[in-house]
Amino acid sequence: MKNNISFKKVMYGISFISALLTVILFTVNKFVRSGIVLSSAVTAMTFAYHFIIRLIIGHVVTLFKGKINVNSRYFKVSETEKNIYKKLNIKKWKTNVPTFNPDEFDIKKNSVRQLIINCCNAEIVHIANIFASYIPILFSIWFDSLHVFIITSVLASIYDLQFVVLQRYNRPRLIKSAHRKGENL
Repeated sequence: MKNNISFKKVMYGISFISALLTVILFTVNKFVRSGIVLSSAVTAMTFAYHFIIRLIIGHVVTLFKGKINVNSRYFKVSETEKNIYKKLNIKKWKTNVPTFNPDEFDIKKNSVRQLIINCCNAEIVHIANIFASYIPILFSIWFDSLHVFIITSVLASIYDLQFVVLQRYNRPRLIKSAHRKGENL
């Protein structure tokens, strides 16, 4: 984001507000028993889940950042992938994608090796987020709105997929740069 409000503040703000609304709306629903209040409570709960779980996963994965094997086969980007990324025109839209912690991807503040580690860490976070996006489908057991939970889960996972794609797009260039500079990976 290019204004004064950081993406991190937005994430924490939405998490707090949606969690607070969840509590308030479920409490009101106990007394009012209204379909619209219950629907609003479930919507707030789903928002809270999607935002809070992303914060939790990000913090947990970051604890293991130093242990990531950036040379793992998983992190290799194939030529087929590179062609797909080229067709997606990532170069044109990548600067519009928000960053939770911009300092981690600042080329002036990090070595190329550290940028690669941060890139791999971010990819792991977003892959875990994609899987976590589908957990709310289980909520439909109690709230009988399977289609709503499927739609929100799919949209949330697609949102995280853009970050995975972006990390995989950037990594090969960073690796080339590291090799040119003689940095060990």
